[in-house]
Amino acid sequence: MNIVEKSKEKYLEYERRQQDILDVAIRIFNSKGYRSSTTAEIAKEAGVSEPTMYKHFPSKKDLFLKCVRSIEEELQRQYHTIYLGYRDHGDEVRYMEEVTRVYVDFVKNKPHKSMFMIHLLSYREDPDFSRVLGDWIRSSIIGIERILASAKKKGRTKSPLDPYTLACLYVNQYFTIVALKEFMEPSRFKGKAIIQWMSGMLGFHTDA
Repeated sequence: MNIVEKSKEKYLEYERRQQDILDVAIRIFNSKGYRSSTTAEIAKEAGVSEPTMYKHFPSKKDLFLKCVRSIEEELQRQYHTIYLGYRDHGDEVRYMEEVTRVYVDFVKNKPHKSMFMIHLLSYREDPDFSRVLGDWIRSSIIGIERILASAKKKGRTKSPLDPYTLACLYVNQYFTIVALKEFMEPSRFKGKAIIQWMSGMLGFHTDA
């Protein structure tokens, strides 16, 4: 193995360890809350020493914020793929259905990550946490508003509401979907029904 390969392998190992720490941190923050969780127990669960963990994350707050960003980035990668498809087919209804489907699958298959974003609401009094949450919500609204404005211009939505208000309503249903997953019987949590509900809220008529 030459020096380039060794450097690449070392970097990949660093990335794997960092992701392991994030996965453990998300689970512990969810179960105990931010204030009651400690970096010592997170490091122990992740199988690393605290000094090693601090090489990846300088503080507990930095670790918590990185957990938030990692979840956002995971969703954004999928949304970006959908947007690239939208640029080709130009169908706003299909775009919104696919975005909803991605999020519903995320809530269904990764409840620890979707619930983590709900917990973030509890820490809005901290300006750093509030800013991260606000940035995520605002950027989501801006992207959805753009699509809905195009749909309205084409007559694809019959909603009397303006695109911005519709986008705000849509994005805030992210939290409702997590609540549905938590309190509904698993057999009743159906993606097709949620997509139809969200599409109806937006004034679309769909057979999703």
